[in-house]
Amino acid sequence: MRSHGVPSFPDPNAQGDFPSFQAGVAKQASVAADERCKHLVPRGSSGSPQQRRQKLDFALRVARCLRAHGYPTFPDPTASGQSIPPGIDAQSRQFERAESGCERQAGEALHLP
Repeated sequence: MRSHGVPSFPDPNAQGDFPSFQAGVAKQASVAADERCKHLVPRGSSGSPQQRRQKLDFALRVARCLRAHGYPTFPDPTASGQSIPPGIDAQSRQFERAESGCERQAGEALHLP
C-alpha cells in the first residue's frame, strides 16, 4: 500500500490485523492502492470481530452523513460491503468533498487515529 500511494499505511499487529487509520490521501489513490494490493490479503481475512464491527459502524456513520448532505438515496452498508447506487457520480468533486467530510466526522466520532 505504501509503495502504491498510501505512505501512512500501518504495519499489522502481532495477530496480522491492521489497526484502523485514516489514509490521509485522496480516496481515489487509496482505492487504487487497495485494488493493486488486494491479491496479497489471504482469503477470508477481514480482521477481528471488533475490527469488522468498527469498520461497519464507520461505514454506517458515513452513509447517514452522506444522506444528510445531499445524497438521500445513499444506502446503509452491509457486512459484505458498500456499493454506490446508480445515479451517484462517485468521481464528482461534490461527492468526494461530501464523502471526505463525512469520513472525517465518522473517524472523529469513533476516536479513530
